[in-house]
Amino acid sequence: MAAYNITRFVAELLDEHRDSPPSFAIQLYPEHWTLNGGSKFMYNSPVATILDDVRAQRIPTDFLELCDAAGLPFYDGCMIVELLDYRPPKGKDPLLEEPICSHVVLSPTGESLWQDLCLLNQKSGSLWTDKEALEVEAKIVMAASPPLCLDPDPRLTRVANNLLRVSVPATPLSLKRKAAAMEQEEEESEKARRIKIMQYMNPRVSRSTAPR
Repeated sequence: MAAYNITRFVAELLDEHRDSPPSFAIQLYPEHWTLNGGSKFMYNSPVATILDDVRAQRIPTDFLELCDAAGLPFYDGCMIVELLDYRPPKGKDPLLEEPICSHVVLSPTGESLWQDLCLLNQKSGSLWTDKEALEVEAKIVMAASPPLCLDPDPRLTRVANNLLRVSVPATPLSLKRKAAAMEQEEEESEKARRIKIMQYMNPRVSRSTAPR
């Protein structure tokens, strides 16, 4: 049952490799972001899709070949990303002298697994047959997946599903939004919510009963 506790797995993985270097680091600034302290990227650039992958806590499939070529470290099939956020809480404030540091574990997906198989086949000279590729894929899935629950008792299934649901790590906030934009968006959302409540409480406001 421990294999279904994702939060515990992530915590144990980070603790086990706390002295190891991260797979890569992302530095966040109000107007741009950098990867491993290198070139600056805008938040709306094509490369910024990697921020969506980090937020979704999944290995970036589109950049997997580059990660492999750069020799980025993997830990138990996952990637550990270090986030250094220099953005101030309010847009007009100066940059933080000490960034807010956090770590995110990116887990493999079916798409990244297939990309791994393609890279392995490419390294072997593209000599694999479809049968051999399926055999390798089956071995990887068997090694990486939690044990199957073959007990027909529905109560055990509910326990496993509830454990998975409550143990999934919280999704980080969007990494693409600037601090000022985040604050403005929250204010607009709160304002719209209050207007909606006032309209609902006003009996004079006509409400349509037509289905949407």
